[in-house]
Amino acid sequence: MSKKNKGLLILFVTYVIAYIAGYLTFKGIGDAMNVYYALLIADVVATVMTWLSGVIFKSASVYDPYWSVQTPAILFTLMIGTGTWSWGAVLYLAFVMFWAIRLTGNFIAGFHDITYVDWRYKMLREKTGRFFQLVNLAGICMFPTIVVFVASIPAFAYVLDGRGFSPYQMIGLGVMLLGTLLEYFSDIQMKHFIKTRKDRHEIIRVGLWKYSRHPNYLGEILFWYGVALVYVLPDFARYPYFAGAVLNHLMFIFISVPLAEKNMKKYKTDFEQYQKSVRMFLPIPK
Repeated sequence: MSKKNKGLLILFVTYVIAYIAGYLTFKGIGDAMNVYYALLIADVVATVMTWLSGVIFKSASVYDPYWSVQTPAILFTLMIGTGTWSWGAVLYLAFVMFWAIRLTGNFIAGFHDITYVDWRYKMLREKTGRFFQLVNLAGICMFPTIVVFVASIPAFAYVLDGRGFSPYQMIGLGVMLLGTLLEYFSDIQMKHFIKTRKDRHEIIRVGLWKYSRHPNYLGEILFWYGVALVYVLPDFARYPYFAGAVLNHLMFIFISVPLAEKNMKKYKTDFEQYQKSVRMFLPIPK
């Protein structure tokens, strides 16, 4: 068995165990508390199981696919448990699955073996030393889990409320699709650039990246606003359900983008000038 297939098998078994642990947790406490709290606790338990696997195999990257599979796993389980199979719920799930399959597929395409560690994790390990595993659990694993969980609440609420199809839902689904396609084409263009560039000091200035420094992040941001719109548009009194999409948006602005660009400044030629001339997200001329 190749290193890649062995690594993928480890990830598959890890995620099956994590799902079972989360499901059993939810079944055990679901009747004793608010369903959203029970779902969150179950999600946290599954995250801890994933983190433990990463500790065992000495790779923080074991968690990498988690935040792209947690939402469809929870949503599908809720639909089975509640028997909610309206056209609206099925479409909701289908668009979430499309996003998740694309994102997880992108991870698998770039996955080499279980020993791979993202540059951000290496940086954190160097800075935190013996406390790295606590930082790993809290920052690398738990924080993204909670952000994605909160952003997913509109989808969970749609199923738990037993909502049927609404024409307004198509607007939100359209935004979800736009975000997913934006991520897809951004990733394709970046992969092509990496294959054809002369050296790693070059800055990508083609396609969506010509006018946006992070079109892939923009796609992710739009996707979660779309998830919220599906639930909120039929009744705007539900506007608090935008909270998760806003939290996700802020995470990219204040954590993901600064961290990525601080690293790129170390080796990209004229990166500061590039920052001044190209927008952070919107792919339009500045």
